[in-house]
Amino acid sequence: MLAKRILTGIVGGAFTIFVIYEGNWLFFLMMALLALVAWYEYGNLVRKLHAVPADKCGAVWLVAILAAYWFGSTKAMLVLALGLLCWLMLRTVFFHDKVKPVDSAYTLYGLLYIGCGFLAMLALRSGSVASFMGSSFSAVMLEPARFFVFLLIFSTWASDTFAFAVGKMMGKVKLCPAISPGKTREGAIGGFVGTLAVAIIFSLIFKFSVLHALAIGIIVGIMAPLGDLVESILKRVCGVKDSGNIIPGHGGVLDRFDSLLFAAPALYAYLILVI
Repeated sequence: MLAKRILTGIVGGAFTIFVIYEGNWLFFLMMALLALVAWYEYGNLVRKLHAVPADKCGAVWLVAILAAYWFGSTKAMLVLALGLLCWLMLRTVFFHDKVKPVDSAYTLYGLLYIGCGFLAMLALRSGSVASFMGSSFSAVMLEPARFFVFLLIFSTWASDTFAFAVGKMMGKVKLCPAISPGKTREGAIGGFVGTLAVAIIFSLIFKFSVLHALAIGIIVGIMAPLGDLVESILKRVCGVKDSGNIIPGHGGVLDRFDSLLFAAPALYAYLILVI
């Protein structure tokens, strides 16, 4: 199992780095595919609570909102946002014998959870915000859009990796035993410190502002474990160990991207504020 996990991590990591570096349509397709798989996994989870999520509508909406952003149509995004709210309320009228208001609430929760995360990653890689941060680089060794996505990915991986390693070696005090019994406060501190270290190392290598890197490290160091806990409580409520098994040795897409789904929107919001 460990060998499978390591091999999958190496292959998946290399492919992810390649896709991020190339960007363009390849990155858009990867975000759309991952969002669809994550939505499928989410639907399977909440159905264990006897919920009736809007599976097909949700899948179409996720691809549509990502495509609307990709093509730069803010009007289409607004129409999609309003259309989703109207449909989720009206489906409780049209299908009142099968769909309850709580089912629409589950659908909205999932679409916001998954949609905002992957949309933020797409927005970061598009360069619509990163391009304004050029003055924060003393020497642009890597395109800002690529830099911020790589920084996000590696700092999030550092959060997970250092938290796991420090927790195994030194963990004694449970962080949230009712939600995730394996997590410890020592591991959380180790993950936070590891995230800061990776962010600062990135800033030094790529000649980026250390102050901004420190702020980003703090943001990711806080948001990444919170994203992990959000998915943990979802799985615990639904009574499952993993969200899926599509990634050998790692579980499902939600298991692998739970931290990023929280860290990506937070990083994007920070860049919006500082420009």
